[in-house]
Parts: sequence; structure tokens; C-alpha cells
Amino acid sequence: MPQFLVMLGLCFVLLFGVALPARAAEYDATLDQLARLQALAAEFCTQSDSADDPVLLTLTYTRSGAYGSTVWAMTAGLQNSEFDAFVEQRDPTLSELKNVGSLTLPNGQAVDFNHLLASINMTYRGLPTAGGWGGDCMELAQAYSGQASDAAGYAELMRATFNIDDDGANSVFGDQDLRADLDSVIVGAQISADSDLAATLRNYYANLTDYDRARQFIMLSFGSVNTGDKSFKEVVYNTLLQDSGAQLMLYLNGMWQLDGWQLDPACAPALRGATDLLAEYLSGCVNGERITGSGSSLAVMGGQALAEALTVLGEDDAADAVLAAEGSAATPAPDSDTASAVINSATDALREHFNVKIFQVILLILGAIGVFVLIFSIALLVSHNNPPPKKRRRR
Repeated sequence: MPQFLVMLGLCFVLLFGVALPARAAEYDATLDQLARLQALAAEFCTQSDSADDPVLLTLTYTRSGAYGSTVWAMTAGLQNSEFDAFVEQRDPTLSELKNVGSLTLPNGQAVDFNHLLASINMTYRGLPTAGGWGGDCMELAQAYSGQASDAAGYAELMRATFNIDDDGANSVFGDQDLRADLDSVIVGAQISADSDLAATLRNYYANLTDYDRARQFIMLSFGSVNTGDKSFKEVVYNTLLQDSGAQLMLYLNGMWQLDGWQLDPACAPALRGATDLLAEYLSGCVNGERITGSGSSLAVMGGQALAEALTVLGEDDAADAVLAAEGSAATPAPDSDTASAVINSATDALREHFNVKIFQVILLILGAIGVFVLIFSIALLVSHNNPPPKKRRRR
């Protein structure tokens, strides 16, 4: 029976993506591994004479679990199976990068390293909000849904778990997630196809303070703002709602409505409570200063690319709603060239590799099998612990 339960646990990991315990990670050793991985990515691109981006190959390789879903594949990029095999042959220890978990930085703080790399991946692909701070605000709103009546009430409840010292065991938006969200935007904005990822991270984390982190994030994400004014909370909230990548994420999680292509009013108080907490944190880190910047330099996905992504997912009505909200389906608003190319190439790759609807059906079948295995194992366990009474022999 113990062996059977172990096998059952492994089945759930395979079927539902349950995370295995993260290994203890050392900062220098982990970044050395990242450097070796990128070197292999560059070598792979040279040998295969392909137009693949070594940085993108490196980042997509490290994604696993929740970061390997269909939506992540479409937005952050498909993982390259040939490169995976190449790494396995040349340096199989690099697979450890897929399950780093908590990483202690030189300043003594900890960060969720896999969340950091996955969010850098999204920023690099033109979605700096959806895979990072926007996604965590959404998860925080979902976790507290229905527990308050207004944004202020939600914010007070959320303080119990927001930015707490946590590795993800007790909070959907703990301190390690928060640092990863901010850092991913800053680092993601610095890298290009010829960047050295490990070196960029080392330079960034050398002598890093919360003030520097928050200030750079604010400048990149919101431009020039007065963080000491109450309007800063409006800026943070509206930036999330206006981001096309965040709209895709909110729609797929049932928080965005087709009518008018806007946030479901029932979800607004909780989401606003989450963004208000983030705004308060950022303001506190920079002492409520007025931040002056040249505006956001981040590439972002536009309406046409969002509509294309929804079409690939089989959400034709949502795609039409996006184009209607842009003003006209015939003349959609222009997109960032980079972000548009990213989504178009990703959606083409998805069409080539698998049908999304069939993939979803397969997942449902696997889920049903998992439930059956669980019920069957429980029945066996109960039967083992409560054997039927022995029949008395007739005299």
C-alpha cells in the first residue's frame, strides 16, 4: 500500500501539474547554470543554422508546471523539444533550473526564481503585466472573492497575506512573488537577443535596495507619477485594465465580460483592492516621491494581437468583442510591431503543433482518469483498514 500511494502521488503530479518540493538553491551556482544553459542555446542555434533566439530558448526551457500551459505557450513561447533533447545530452543537470523555487539574493532577500524567469519571458515577449504583477493581483482577487463589499474592505482583508514572508505555501502574492514581479519588468526591459541573462541578473542584484527596485519599476510601468497622491492608485488600477495581455488573462479566468469588452463589475472591488495594496507598497518604498520618467518603454501586445490569440483559443466571440472595442473590426488599432510578431508567430506554431480544443478534451479525460484512480485507491484503503467480518462456521 505505501508503494501504491507513492505511485498515486506521482500520477497526480503528471496529470495535474502538482509542484514537487523545490530544491535548495544557491545564488552563484544557479546563475552559473543559467549561463551554461544560454551558452548551449547559442551553440544550438549555430549548429542548427536557425533563426531561434538564444535568450528565448533559455527562458522557455526553464518553464514547467503552471508555466507550461497552453496560454503560456502561446504568449511566452513554445518550448523547443529539439533544444530540450540537446540540453539533456550535453548537460542534464541543467534540468534543475526548471524547479529552483526560492532563491536567496545577495542582499539576503528571497525571490521565486522560476516565477522570475517566466515573467521575464513574458516581458521579453511584450506582456509585462499579465505574467507578473497583473496575474498576481488577479489571483489575490480570486482568493478573497465574495468576502468584502468594496475595494477598501478587500484591501484590509488582503493585508493578511499580501507581501508576507512566504515561498508560496500560504499566499498567492507573498514577498517572493512580489519581488519577482517587479524584477521581471526591470530585467526584461534590459535584455535583447544578444544579452547575457546571468550577467544582467548579477549586475541588477548587486547592491539592490527596495527603493531602487520600486523606482525603476514605477518608471517603466507608469511613467511620471506622483506616488504620494491618491491618484497613483487609479494609475496602477487603470494600467492593469488597459493592458491587452491582462485582459486576455482576466477573460480566461472568468473576470472579463464580452459586453463592452470590460471587467466584470462584480470582480472590480476585489481587483481594485489588490491593486491598491500594490500601489501602497510601491509608494512606501519610494517615500511617496514624485517619479519622473520618459514614459513606459516596454513593448506591449495590442488589440489585434489579442484578438488573434483569442481566435486561436476558439474564443471567436471574444475576438470580435476586442475588435469592436478597438473601434472597428476592419481598422483595428495599431499594435507594437514586436508584440504583434510575437503573438502571430506563437499562434502559427500552436496551429502547427496541436489543436487547442482537442488538447483541452484530452486534459479533461486525463482529469477524469485521475479522479477515478483517487476514488479507487480510497476504496482499497478503506477495505484494507476495515476487513469484512469472518463468517462463523455452522456447527
